[in-house]
Amino acid sequence: MEITWIEQMKAYLADVNQTCVDGRSERLERYFKGQQTLQKVREMWQRQPQQNDGNGLIAARLQVVPLGLTLMGEEKAEAVLSLHQRLYFLREKTSYQRERSWVEHVSMQREEDNRWLFLEPWGSFFPDRSRRETESGSVSPLQPDVQETAYGGGYNRRKAVSYAETYWNSYNPAYRHFDVDCTNFVSQCLHAGGIPMAFSNSRSKGWWYRGGSRANWSYSWAVAHALYSLLRSGKAPFYARQVDHPTQLEIGDVICYDFDGDGRWQHNTIVVAKDANNMPLVNAHTTNSRHRYWEYRDSTAYTPNIRYGFFRIRPAGAASV
Repeated sequence: MEITWIEQMKAYLADVNQTCVDGRSERLERYFKGQQTLQKVREMWQRQPQQNDGNGLIAARLQVVPLGLTLMGEEKAEAVLSLHQRLYFLREKTSYQRERSWVEHVSMQREEDNRWLFLEPWGSFFPDRSRRETESGSVSPLQPDVQETAYGGGYNRRKAVSYAETYWNSYNPAYRHFDVDCTNFVSQCLHAGGIPMAFSNSRSKGWWYRGGSRANWSYSWAVAHALYSLLRSGKAPFYARQVDHPTQLEIGDVICYDFDGDGRWQHNTIVVAKDANNMPLVNAHTTNSRHRYWEYRDSTAYTPNIRYGFFRIRPAGAASV
């Protein structure tokens, strides 16, 4: 009996769920066409068992909603899909759930034996490693023209986390949505927690966002490396303190990522929970993620040279938090 491309895709997604749990990626190779494509698939899943070992992953659920067909024929099919994945963990009798959502454009071709095969690996598993923030620049120490707002009640970590939980898979229309949205999202969370904007007439100074039809923002608001530089400075408006180990972080704190270890910081997340081992779980944008384990070993941007920056956010004037 001939299998349709939709049935083949459903079978592939079922096998992806099982592979997430047991790491046996060889079952996925039958869905892809071409040696180069197969090699990419193998390289991606070589890291997956490392992420799962000892991590208590017991189940995976991947839900798909078709957004539209871009090509449909007897020999080839292309579709745009919206995917939502939930991973379920059990550690020390405590259950956890992580989520992420993304959009895929997939291409399939029918072979002579009537099998439908994918022509390329799925983009979310193999993103363009060269893609960086849409803005560039670095932050300078605050100058006299920076207008700093008073803190009032300090930093409310629960409000920051509540915002991160509300918008982890959507976008607040009050702010611009960037293609690379991780730092913009973290900045919104910090501001929702009570961190005041430090306004300046220069994009390389302070930390601010001005909305409206002609929206503008500081580099530190939307560029990963610029936010890292401001956090590391320990200056207003965060008065952040860099710590040595992820267990020293609390909810509402920030983790920065230099995937290549070359000194250029490329990603930021916000801590929203801790697991049974006191390790951070984070929310993030770009690949929208909820309660993701902080190490990001399951990311294709991960390299053995990765560096992390762990930052405690502190209320103004606090000597210790």
